[in-house]
Amino acid sequence: MIKVKIVKLLPLLLPLLLAVTDSYAQKKVISSAESAGFIIEAVGAPVDKEPVVHYQLNIDMLADVDDRLSMSIFASGRVHVHYPVYMKKTGDYEMQLDEAELLTLIQSLSGNGVLDFDEKLVKEKIQAVKNKRRAKGELFAISDSVETVVDIKLEEYQKNKSSKKITKFHKRFKWKNIEQDAVHYKETVEIENAYKSVKHLRAMTRDVRLVKGSNGK
Repeated sequence: MIKVKIVKLLPLLLPLLLAVTDSYAQKKVISSAESAGFIIEAVGAPVDKEPVVHYQLNIDMLADVDDRLSMSIFASGRVHVHYPVYMKKTGDYEMQLDEAELLTLIQSLSGNGVLDFDEKLVKEKIQAVKNKRRAKGELFAISDSVETVVDIKLEEYQKNKSSKKITKFHKRFKWKNIEQDAVHYKETVEIENAYKSVKHLRAMTRDVRLVKGSNGK
């Protein structure tokens, strides 16, 4: 069961300024010297207009199948998970996160570097490692590629107290075979950290709280 333990998260939650009196309330976190600040939605914004976080898996060998494992997490805390037709639990499922879980999720995505992930730089680092290993005769290849895509949309984002605030923030994290790369390229801490968030999101798609949603069959 994927459940936030509030006691362990108290140091993170103390600086939070929340206005959660109704579904239209603004959800805001104040940045500190070491942690991110953000606004999830504007005051008066339509409920669940679009996901705050969207997670999706694209499998190369199933590229012709127009159906993907995906999860949408909305500002209200509602979570919608879609299992494609080729999976045993095919259909649509839902659960509800509380405010602490939702805000802590965004904080962890920032803390693990997903919101500031530099794909070009990380690929260059991995290529440098590959080149060194190739010179030693070490080769590694994956035949069936799986791409992880995570979109995060925030009304405002600030990496830390000294960073510039970014309004209408949108970050797309996209990486093929992140599970394998996190193992084979441990020298690249950016991938290892990003994979921590990917594992968390993946675990949420299997949360025991998920039940067949209104769109389920």
